[in-house]
This record gives sequence, C-alpha cells and structure tokens, in this order.
Amino acid sequence: MKFTNWIVVFCFLLGSFPVGAFSGTSPAGEIQRIQAKGELVVSLNKDYPPFSMIVDGQLQGLDVDLSALLAESLGVRVKFIRPATYDLQIPTLVSGKSDIIIAAMTRTIDRGLTVNFTDPYFEVSQAALVQRDLARPGADSYFDLLDVDNLLLGVKADTTHERFARQLFADSAIRLYPTADGAAKALVKGEVTAMAADSPFIRVWKESHPEHYLKIKSLLAPVTKEYYAFAVRKGDLEFLNWLNLFISQIKIDGTLDILVHEYFERMPWLGRDKEKTKPNRAIFLKNRFIQNKKDNIEKRRHDLKGDIITYD
Repeated sequence: MKFTNWIVVFCFLLGSFPVGAFSGTSPAGEIQRIQAKGELVVSLNKDYPPFSMIVDGQLQGLDVDLSALLAESLGVRVKFIRPATYDLQIPTLVSGKSDIIIAAMTRTIDRGLTVNFTDPYFEVSQAALVQRDLARPGADSYFDLLDVDNLLLGVKADTTHERFARQLFADSAIRLYPTADGAAKALVKGEVTAMAADSPFIRVWKESHPEHYLKIKSLLAPVTKEYYAFAVRKGDLEFLNWLNLFISQIKIDGTLDILVHEYFERMPWLGRDKEKTKPNRAIFLKNRFIQNKKDNIEKRRHDLKGDIITYD
C-alpha cells in the first residue's frame, strides 16, 4: 500500500473516534449538564412512607433526604416530580423529564435493559398484611398467604409486588392499586383480604396504625432478598460511577444509618419519639457526633427549595 493510502486510512480511523478522545477532554456528560442547568430533577415514589410522603403539607422521607444530599453534593438545587403511577417512572426518566429515579425502586434484570442501576442503598423482602381472622396460627411470612381461603390480594401495579404475586396466585385473586397506601386502605375497608408490599412499608404501616392491630396481622419474616437503587439513563458511566461513590460515602460516614434510624426507629414524623436512653459519657459523645450529622441534614432540609410536580 502506498504511503498516501496509509494517510487516508489513518485519517478515516481518526475520524471514527469521539471528539476530544486525544485532546484530554471529553463531551459534557450528565454531571456537567445537571450542574450547567443548576438543578437536579428527581422522580420520587408517590405515597410510599417512609421513603416519600406528605407530612403536614411537607414532602418528607428517606428518599427525599437522599435527593437533597445528592443535589448538594452536585452543587445544585433539587426539584421533585412524582408520577401518578409507578409504570411512568422509567418512561419519565428516559424521556428526559427527570434526571434520576430515587423511588424505592428494586433492581431487576428487566428494568436493567432500559436503565442503569447504581449500587444498592437499601435491602428489602416481600411482606404482607392480612386480615387476622384469616391467618393460620403462627403465620409470619408472605408464603402463609397461600393458606388463606378465597384470598383477594391488593398490590401496587407495575411493581415487583405484582410480579411476585402473579407467580403464586391466580390473576383472579389479585387486585391492582396505583399506590401501596391505596392497597392498604382497601384492606382496611374490606375490599381485599390481604395486601403485599416491600417489608419497610409493611413495618412502618404496622407501627403507624396500632388501631388496626386486632383486625390486621403483619407478615414480615423474610422470604426474598431485593435491593433498592437509584436509576439513571444509559450511556454515562462517569455519572453512574460517581453515584456509586456517593452511596458508598453515605454508608461509610454514617449518614445513611442516621436517616434509617430516624425513619424506622424514632419515627418523629408520626408525632412520637421512641428513643429513651439514660445518658453517660460514651452516649453523650456518640450523641454529639450524631447530632452534628443531624444538624447538617436538618440544615439541608431547611434550605430545600425543591418544587413538587405531580402528574395525575
């Protein structure tokens, strides 16, 4: 091959590389785009305590706080949207209406064909609530629903709850609802005889509705192992890697543990604080460290100016 032909081939190959591949720079990715517009648009779950909920007219929850921390780490403000139904979460992200899903979303291989998932930030199991008089003695897990005669099971549509239920029960036994809270309300009204959701929702519902204890039994023994993660559009591994670093950091520095303790143990959003401890020096030092963390979190909440848009 002549020298001039080699030049042609080299130029052709050079043109096939992305702009900036040899210049030390790269095209702007998701991080740069979000920082340039000064806003992180987060798609939240709708009515899924304690991850996302309205308390006294204010948006609160574990996912809400994580979103605020994430936006602060990026140096931008946060804006929230809450699609009316869960099946709109991924289309909303893919269409560009949101930048990220932080919505107690379980990582699944089917969803992974459309979006990229981060490392997990929360582990859950399938769990259920059932009319107490229908549960056999000693019932404690989701699988005990198999012993319930004429079961009518309420689940949130287009979720792992629905998919898992359809593996065990006939379609005629399943009733779909837009939210897990809606399915729980249907159970209280007698429209269904049981409802299923992830274990955190069932646990919190049990704690926040003591008036239904004699009528409704919780089934919380683990039967599956599933993980919540953030979801982002495909195509930007730099953003995905940075999000994994963020999740790793909030686990290492105790921030995630503090938030989990607040929402699942103390539960001040229910109007009560279950934490009563006799102080000593070790507890004092621990509490001071934790209080500093909490003060930082509370400051972020106070500074939070995110708008809420609900698609109905």
